[in-house]
Amino acid sequence: MASSPAVDVSCRRREKRRQLDARRSKCRIRLGGHMEQWCLLKERLGFSLHSQLAKFLLDRTACVTCGLRGSCSPPHGLSE
Repeated sequence: MASSPAVDVSCRRREKRRQLDARRSKCRIRLGGHMEQWCLLKERLGFSLHSQLAKFLLDRTACVTCGLRGSCSPPHGLSE
């Protein structure tokens, strides 16, 4: 017995949604119980997006790790 077109469409949507969720979960960072601290830091540094704070922290860590401190600059004119 063939399934109806509505069921096929529903199954395809569900599968596409599952695949999209799987791709998104690869980019998620788990903060656990530190969300409040993260949000306070984001606000204090003047970022509006979580991705901006994450990029800043990654860049800053790379500068410290690689010894490139002189070429790094803080965001929004903040001094170190």
